[in-house]
Amino acid sequence: MSQNKYINSRRININLNMVFVVMLVTSVIMTYLFFRSWNNASPATPEAAEYQLESFSVNTCHFEEKKITVTGWAFVPGNTKVLNRIYAKEKNGEWIELMSSTVVRKIDDSAPSIPSNHDKSGFIATRSGFLSRSSFTHDIMIISMDSKGAGHAAKYHCK
Repeated sequence: MSQNKYINSRRININLNMVFVVMLVTSVIMTYLFFRSWNNASPATPEAAEYQLESFSVNTCHFEEKKITVTGWAFVPGNTKVLNRIYAKEKNGEWIELMSSTVVRKIDDSAPSIPSNHDKSGFIATRSGFLSRSSFTHDIMIISMDSKGAGHAAKYHCK
């Protein structure tokens, strides 16, 4: 009887070990797929912009091997909530969207008269992973969508 109990206990341990291994492999695969999905540098067509964006500044622009980082601010006067989307241009003419986040705008000399209700007009946009620094022109496009959904665009050449 005790021999039978030992065999059943061993089968349960083997089954639990297999479940653990399968879950571990699945989690590693899912992590990799999420990384690829987030960092997929597929071309993106910028949304049509009806107006010129005039209130913007690019503070930093770094095109490094396997990483692009752009920081700055942009807003549309009269709109306190603006969605900023940032794109980088490849040498083949395609635009790659950078993943951007809203940050509190740092006060700088380039924008002394911005009202305080635009203090969240700052952005940091990045793309990392499967990129080659030499395949980009160092041109970026900022598109700010106002509260009515109209696009305001500006192009900038990073030095």
